[in-house]
Amino acid sequence: SEWGEPLGLAARSRRLALSHTPERVLTTDVQGEYQLRPTFTLRLNPRASDGIYNLEPLSADARARYVREEPTLSTRLEGVRKLLQEATEESQSEAGLILWIYRYCSESLKAAEEGSDNSVLSSLSNKAATPLGRVRVMVTLCRASQIPARIVTGFELRRSQPLEPHVWLEVYRENRWWPFDPTFGYTWKMPENFVPVRRGGEQIVRLDSAALDRVVDPKVSYKIKRIETAVEALRGEERGPTEVIDLTRLPVEMQKVLSLLLLLPLGALITAFFRNVIGVMTFGTFAPALFALSFIDSDWRTGLVILIVVIAAGLTGRMLLERLRLLMVPRLSIILTTVILFVVLGVSALDYFELTPSADAVLLPLVILTILIERFIVTSEEDSLAESMRMVAGTLLVAFSCFLVLRWDSVGRTILTYPEAHFLTIAAFIAIGRYTGYRLVELWRFRDLVDQQSPEI
Repeated sequence: SEWGEPLGLAARSRRLALSHTPERVLTTDVQGEYQLRPTFTLRLNPRASDGIYNLEPLSADARARYVREEPTLSTRLEGVRKLLQEATEESQSEAGLILWIYRYCSESLKAAEEGSDNSVLSSLSNKAATPLGRVRVMVTLCRASQIPARIVTGFELRRSQPLEPHVWLEVYRENRWWPFDPTFGYTWKMPENFVPVRRGGEQIVRLDSAALDRVVDPKVSYKIKRIETAVEALRGEERGPTEVIDLTRLPVEMQKVLSLLLLLPLGALITAFFRNVIGVMTFGTFAPALFALSFIDSDWRTGLVILIVVIAAGLTGRMLLERLRLLMVPRLSIILTTVILFVVLGVSALDYFELTPSADAVLLPLVILTILIERFIVTSEEDSLAESMRMVAGTLLVAFSCFLVLRWDSVGRTILTYPEAHFLTIAAFIAIGRYTGYRLVELWRFRDLVDQQSPEI
C-alpha cells in the first residue's frame, strides 16, 4: 500500500455488515502529522436505479439495530412521545405515519442559524433545526414508532466550491430502503446528483473514539472534479429493446398500478380453481379477484364499513322496490342512487370519528359491489333467492381467499419484477381447463351414492 511503512500507516478495507458501506481503515502507532488525499472515480447513469427498487430483506439483528435508541437519537424524550401520539391519531397506515413525520420535520421545524445545536431535544424545544437536526428528529420519530430508519451522509454533486457533505435519511418499508430529505423536500426518491457515501452514520471521515483525545486540530475538505466520460462507457449506457420489459424502471406511482393489474390473473387463477376443482360458484370469474384487489391498498376497517353499507343499502333497496314492479334498468339505477347516498353518509360518519377513508377504499368497492348487487338481483329473479345467497357466500369466500394471497407484498413485487412468470399462470389455466374429474363439492353432495360392497349372492 502507498500508505504503508514509510509513513507509519497501516491500511485495510472492509464492508460494514448491516449497511454494506465500504470503509477504508487507517491506523498508526507513530506520532506525527499526516496528510491523506484519497481519490475516487465515480460514474453516474441518470437512468440507473438509485437503489430503492432493490429488494433487501431485513434480518432481525438489522431491524433491532435500526429501531434502537442511540445517544443522538433519544426516543424516550417527552416531546418525542407527544409528537408520536399525535401522529398515530392522525395516521391510519404506516405510510401515512411516515409522511406525517416527514411533513412535521420539513414544515413545522424552521431553519436554525448556522452553528446551532443539532440535538433532537434542542430542535423540538426551539421548533428550529439544522439539516442534521431535521434528519435526527425524523429518524428518532420513526424509530420510536418501531419503523427502521437510518441516517445517510453523502454529497450533492455541483460545480460550486467548497463542497460540504449533506445528510438525509432512509426509512425501511416493504423490503426497501426509501430515501427522504426534509431539508430539500425530497420524498421516496432522491435526484441522481445526490450520491450516498455512508449509510448509518453522520460523518464521512470519522475518528475512533479512543483516538479523539490524541488527535489535534483535524481538518477535512472535499472537492469534485468533472472528467470526460469514455466513449465505451457511453455505449454501455445506450438503451436497448430489453428495457421495455423492465417494469422497475417506471415511476413508483405507475409501478403500484401495474402491480395491481398483474395481480388480477392470479386472482382469476384462484377463482378458476375454486369453481372448476372445488365447485364453489361465484358471480363471474373476475368479480372475486376485483373485489379482493379493491381492498389491497385501502384500510381494512374502513373498507369493511363500506362493504357492509353497500350490501345493506342494495338489498334494502331491492326489497322496497319489489312491490313497484319496475323495469330492470330504472330499478338498478334507483338502487345505485341509494347505495351512493348511503356511502356518502357513511364516509361523513367515518370522518366524524376521525377515520376518513381514502378514495381507493370507497370508489373501487362501490363499483364492484354495485355490479355484484345487479348480478344478485338477476339471479334471484331467474333462479331463487336461496341460490343467490349461495353464490354471494361463494363469491365472498373466494374473494377473501384471493385477498389473503394477493395482499402479500412479496407476491406483487415478484410479479412486477418478473412479469414473464404469468406464462406459468397460463399453464395453470390450461391444466384447470382440461380437468374433467369430480369437483370436491360434488363428492360431498353425492356421498350417499357411494358404491357399497355388493351383497353376497
